[in-house]
Amino acid sequence: MNPSSPKPKKTPPGLSQKNIDSIVQLEQGFLRERSTLDWASDAISTFVGSVHFVIAHTVLIAAWVVVNLPGIWTFDPYPYQFMNLVLAVETVFLSTFVLMSQNRQTRQADRWAHIDLQISLLAEQESTKMLQMLQKICDRLGLDQVAADKELAEMIQSTHVEVLAGKLDEAREAVEEPPPGEGIAPPSIKDR
Repeated sequence: MNPSSPKPKKTPPGLSQKNIDSIVQLEQGFLRERSTLDWASDAISTFVGSVHFVIAHTVLIAAWVVVNLPGIWTFDPYPYQFMNLVLAVETVFLSTFVLMSQNRQTRQADRWAHIDLQISLLAEQESTKMLQMLQKICDRLGLDQVAADKELAEMIQSTHVEVLAGKLDEAREAVEEPPPGEGIAPPSIKDR
C-alpha cells in the first residue's frame, strides 16, 4: 500500500452504526424543531463567543475613540457617554440572546437525559429478567449455592426508581452543609 494513499475508513459494526444513525436522526429532529428566533439566538451566541467578535469590538471602540479625539469629527467627547449607552444596550440584548440559546440547549439536554433514563431503565429491566432466568437455570441444575447467593437475591428484585430517588434525596440532605453559624464550630486556638 502506498504511504501517501489515504487509509481506508473503518466502519463501525452494524449495531453501532444503527445507534449512530438513530442519534443523528434525533439531533436532526432537534435542529428542525428550532424556531427562527432559536436559530437567530444560536447564531448570535456563536458569533458573540468568538474571537471575531472581540476583534470587531476592539476595532470599533478604537475607531470610536480616534474619531472623537479633539479636532476630528467629535460627536461623543471623552468620557464617551454615548458609547457607554450603546455598549450597555448591546449588553442587554446580547445577554438575552445568550440566555435564550442556553435555555434551548437546556431543553435539548433535558430531552437527552430523559432518553438516557428510559434506556437505563430498560437495560435494568432486561438485566433483572436475565438474572431471574439464570437463577431458575441454577435451581433447575441443582446449583443451590449459586441460587442461594444473597447478592443475587437482591439483584433479581425489580428496581423502583421512585424509591432510589427518595433515598438519593435523603442522602443529599444529610450531606448538605449547615448554614453559617450553625453546626460545626470553628477550631479554637487550642486546636491549632
